[in-house]
Amino acid sequence: MVLHIAFNQPIKLHSIMLKAPLENAPKNIKIYANRTDIGFDDADSAEPTQEIEMTEQMYKDGGVVNLRYVRFQNVNSVSIFVVDNLGDEDVTAITQLAFIGTAVNTANMSDIKQNEHDHDH
Repeated sequence: MVLHIAFNQPIKLHSIMLKAPLENAPKNIKIYANRTDIGFDDADSAEPTQEIEMTEQMYKDGGVVNLRYVRFQNVNSVSIFVVDNLGDEDVTAITQLAFIGTAVNTANMSDIKQNEHDHDH
C-alpha cells in the first residue's frame, strides 16, 4: 500500500497516529517527506526519511509514533509505503491516520499588534 498526502501549507511534523484492526494493521512502514514520486517500484530502492516497525502493543497504546522531528521540519507532503502487516495477511487496513505537528508559517500576534501601533501616528 502506498499513500500520498499533501498538506495545504508547510508543517513541522513530529508524530503520526495509526489505528487499524490488529490482524491487518501495518507492521513495517517507510515514510518519505516531500517525495510525491514514490511508487511500489521506488519504495524498495529510495531512501526513506524514516522507517517504523509497528507492534501490536504500539496499536494497543494508541498508535502514536514519534518521528525524528529534525527530519520533518518543512514538510509539504508525505508518502507512506506499507511493506507488510502484523498478521502477514494479503490485505492491509488502516482505519485512522493522523499527522501531529504545527504549521511552519504561524503568525505571531504580538508582531501584528506592534505593527498596528507603528501606524497609529
